[in-house]
Amino acid sequence: MDDDDDFLHAPDAPLHKDPAYRRVLVQAALLNGSMFVAEGIVGLWIGSAALVADAVDFLEDTGIYMLGVVAIGWSLLNRARAGFVMGLAMVAVGLVALGQVFVRLWYGGVPSAVGISLTAAVALSVNVFVAVRLIPYRTGDSSMRSIWLSTRNDAVLNLLTIVAGVLVASRMAAWPDIVAGLVIAGVNLWAAREILSSARAEMTARPTARGHSSE
Repeated sequence: MDDDDDFLHAPDAPLHKDPAYRRVLVQAALLNGSMFVAEGIVGLWIGSAALVADAVDFLEDTGIYMLGVVAIGWSLLNRARAGFVMGLAMVAVGLVALGQVFVRLWYGGVPSAVGISLTAAVALSVNVFVAVRLIPYRTGDSSMRSIWLSTRNDAVLNLLTIVAGVLVASRMAAWPDIVAGLVIAGVNLWAAREILSSARAEMTARPTARGHSSE
């Protein structure tokens, strides 16, 4: 509580130094790590490209949240570098999602519609919970924005995966799951482009005032 009081009485303090922000990131890392294991197991068990892609996304998010915690005390330049690393992680998730789509196309088969929808619903609840807690910090630097964008996009993609599960059940076909996997890949790659561009701009920008880069 002392840290919270200090932050409240320092209106010019950088947003990322809010002690509550650190607590949100730690909690989010624990939740996402758990979901990576649970969703990955279910996705591989039922043969769902969308769930496996989303599980890898949870692993990426776990790393992003942990890096966010470590980077809180870093300079603006180093936080921009952390944002760049987060962007690269999002690229990796997009590529893994594409790879999983090709694997499912190769092996074929129709995944369990109930398994897809129920697992995606649990994932959605986790991402919405984290996203709501991150709303006050969505307008910070590239590191903070990458964390917010990743979480927000994940919630939207969870909704898509639920819809894919419903379509798999109604059509008795695997293509909705394949399409969902492709969209997950595309969204991660597009968001990565935005984050990498923002982080690169921050890394090359010159400080406007002495000591600005160490905030």
